Amino acid sequence: MAISCVSQFMQCRMRSFILYGLVLLLFAKSISCQDEETTTLDPNDTTVGNDDDGSDVTAPSPGGDRDEEDDIGPIYDIYVNTSINICANVADGVNLPYVGNCDMYVECINGTYEIGSCWDEEMKTHELCKNDPSCEIGFDYEFQVCTNREEVNCLPTCEEYELSSFCYDNTCTKYVLCYFGYPVLRECPDGLQYNNETDRCDFPQHVDCVANYCSNWDQPENIIYLPSKAHCNKYYICSNGKAWGQECSNGLLYNPKIKSCDFQKNVNCTIEATQRNIQPYSRRPPRRADITCPARGIHFIEHNRRRDAYYYCVNGRGVTLDCTPGLYYDPKIQECRESQYIYA
Repeated sequence: MAISCVSQFMQCRMRSFILYGLVLLLFAKSISCQDEETTTLDPNDTTVGNDDDGSDVTAPSPGGDRDEEDDIGPIYDIYVNTSINICANVADGVNLPYVGNCDMYVECINGTYEIGSCWDEEMKTHELCKNDPSCEIGFDYEFQVCTNREEVNCLPTCEEYELSSFCYDNTCTKYVLCYFGYPVLRECPDGLQYNNETDRCDFPQHVDCVANYCSNWDQPENIIYLPSKAHCNKYYICSNGKAWGQECSNGLLYNPKIKSCDFQKNVNCTIEATQRNIQPYSRRPPRRADITCPARGIHFIEHNRRRDAYYYCVNGRGVTLDCTPGLYYDPKIQECRESQYIYA
């Protein structure tokens, strides 16, 4: 009889523990669901800011409704997804670095480009690696040669969550704009040049780039002399595809007519470069766009209130970018330029 009572008592205790455990499990589950509901963000919510009156402003999709067409997708080719001619305003025989692969390069011929690979050349000649399987090679765009990777300054890569830009070397006018990991090829118009110190198109006297004119094909038989765009007493000599800076003696200026330094009275040079304080993207946090960006694609959109700024949108995320002082955004070419060229 005692054993039966004890057995019944133990069974009752077990049922109580089971019911208590189920209650705790259901309570914990309800708390977990409440937490998920309050912290999960809607991935389809592309609202990035409000206008001054508090209402959302929807940015139009350039060229009409092109959401499906402008979907970037998992693969984005900087050389295919652009209308910019990468070899425009670049001398024949100038090889450009390849964005995204330090081993490859872009060869410009008659305004068109061909893709080359240092590794493919190495497989034919075996000059650099000597059949060493651990060997790494890359394209040196400064000296226009394939060489050991440790001697090469490869182009930067786009960070996944950062706004940045970098110069497309040997072009002077082109650059790569990065946001959320996507590289976008951009081009400065009307003789403007990309300024690597300010991350935007600028007047040539503040950049002084001549690398796009230094071709490997013309040296040493035909030496190329190029005047500086920033200093009257400075010039460049092209050698092995690289522009080497030279400076005249005190009191002399470079005369492009005779390709030599000359007396000031014989030189017509009026270069003016004022001091400015322009912060690059890396030194200031990106400013959120006060519009709702298109949910898909890459878009450059005219600013609501400012002529000297514009919006840059990537897959629903947007930032505000400024033009260089003295330049204004032109929605027709989607880049900053001088006012006399806008709507001309």
